[in-house]
Amino acid sequence: MVPDARELFIHRLHQMLWVEQRLADEILPLLYDHVHATDLKYGLERHLLETRQHVTTVRTVLNLLGERQDGNESPALLGLKAEHDSLLEDYPTDLMHCDVIAANEHLEIAAYTWLRSTANALGEEDIAMRLTEILEQEEYALELVHKATAKILAETVTTA
Repeated sequence: MVPDARELFIHRLHQMLWVEQRLADEILPLLYDHVHATDLKYGLERHLLETRQHVTTVRTVLNLLGERQDGNESPALLGLKAEHDSLLEDYPTDLMHCDVIAANEHLEIAAYTWLRSTANALGEEDIAMRLTEILEQEEYALELVHKATAKILAETVTTA
């Protein structure tokens, strides 16, 4: 049986709760410890605070829908984490971290774009507004990563 839109919507919310929790509790603090570029550190620090709020927001959304507030593992995030760990062995640079952070932001942006659209289609305007706030913060986090990447690349070219 194919799940209906609401069931899939809730499943994806549970996955994004797990994603946000993993990012807040493990991944972003670890990345912060590994990066050196000031702009990148600033972006990670800022986004860690936002990500902690994303956990609360997704929990609130699930509560508003009358659903349990626990997460479901995300194969996509596990794949990105495995890719990062693999690249870290050969390319332990801020540029590599920028690449993986950007990929993660694209994952989140895709998920929240779909979730917001689906919330609107399901008539959940309040939830769609909450998801839009998260989406805007993810888009800004990606913008900060792009700026940090450009600066790192400019410094790399200048010193080469």
